[in-house]
Amino acid sequence: MHRAAAFLLLVLVAALAVSPGEVRAQRLGLANMVLDNQGGRAKLRFGVDVRDPKLVEAVDQALRQGQVLALECKARLSLKRDYLWNREVAQATLLSPLILHDGGPYEVVLHRGGEERVRGRDLGLLMREAWNKLSIDLGAWSVLERGKAYAVTLEIRMVRQDVGDWLQGALFFWGFDPVGPVTYQLDFSY
Repeated sequence: MHRAAAFLLLVLVAALAVSPGEVRAQRLGLANMVLDNQGGRAKLRFGVDVRDPKLVEAVDQALRQGQVLALECKARLSLKRDYLWNREVAQATLLSPLILHDGGPYEVVLHRGGEERVRGRDLGLLMREAWNKLSIDLGAWSVLERGKAYAVTLEIRMVRQDVGDWLQGALFFWGFDPVGPVTYQLDFSY
């Protein structure tokens, strides 16, 4: 019995020693978050703050190791309820791939109407400039009812696109993403 416990402890320590937790202490920050009516559409506008030099260094290292990374922003608009779970009204996801070209510049791909590519040699500056003004369309503004309370939840994370969903599901206890999720919530009444 003691051998089994000792073996299990040894396996746990070994797994933690080789786990891919490069950037766990760093976080992606939120520069601003506003929900407004633009042409009859509910638009969530925000900026991602990437000023932490350790975060930039860790993302750079992951890209140089050949990882395929993207900024993933998931937004949810929910009707707040007192005694039940909030009822989801709309949701949308924004995905912005980050690429390191062979011996060349970094590139961020943005989907603002069409596809826009921003390139630069300074990774930190490139991420700040590319991700300081982002927008997610949450659908028609007309779905909001006057006199009701709502919540907008925004989850921001840096994800590895080269790891399949089946592998992440099978190894759910293993953190594949270089930067873990950060969630922000904005409560408002309409």
